[in-house]
Amino acid sequence: MKVKWKHGDRSVEFERQPMPPERFNALCKLAGAAIGGGVLLVAVRMVGIWAIVWAVGALVLVGLYRLIRGGIFD
Repeated sequence: MKVKWKHGDRSVEFERQPMPPERFNALCKLAGAAIGGGVLLVAVRMVGIWAIVWAVGALVLVGLYRLIRGGIFD
């Protein structure tokens, strides 16, 4: 990958090899985990931990109910 940067009379140019796909995927997962953790912290700060615990509990109960009734895709 060739990078060129010009600003006025100054110019910088260099060439760099692209990142391997495995490393890129690992960095994307890390960034996703960091964003998810930040969103969770903000949500806990806004509504409190018990609101999130009750919401997750309600989702689990609804999921179990729909699973018992005959599938979640009805």
